[in-house]
Amino acid sequence: MSEEIMNVFEKVKPIISKTMRTIRVKSWNIDDYYQEGLIVLNDILNSKCKEEQLYVHFKVKYRQKLIDIVRKTQAQKRYWETAASLDVYESESFISSNKNTPEELAIYNSLKNELFEKLSPSYQVLLKRQLSGETLTRMEKHRLKEKIKRILFDDEQ
Repeated sequence: MSEEIMNVFEKVKPIISKTMRTIRVKSWNIDDYYQEGLIVLNDILNSKCKEEQLYVHFKVKYRQKLIDIVRKTQAQKRYWETAASLDVYESESFISSNKNTPEELAIYNSLKNELFEKLSPSYQVLLKRQLSGETLTRMEKHRLKEKIKRILFDDEQ
């Protein structure tokens, strides 16, 4: 950095220190404040500001920059606090119970009745045994499963 910028920066350090005590950015340390001050100072010097107004411009622009940063961090915090969330307590009774909803039961019963109508008597017996909790052989389960898949997913019927 040029010697001129560093000389002026030493003169505005007290402004940075005072502003740092009044406007706190939580995640920043002292070096962050000085770095932001150096950036603002460089912008002011590049805009060819008169030396009499330099300190006033720096103070105003630096304070506004810190205020903007604080506002942005607060806006991000508010965004995460107000984000849509799932209220588990509303659904607690449904989650803790293993019961099906009336809609699910209606769909299940309708599907079961439709299957019974389309199955042959031997497969109906197998399905009744499976639904009642009896154990089926591996081959019986496989045949029943394949037959049900053909009924449900074939477009021919």
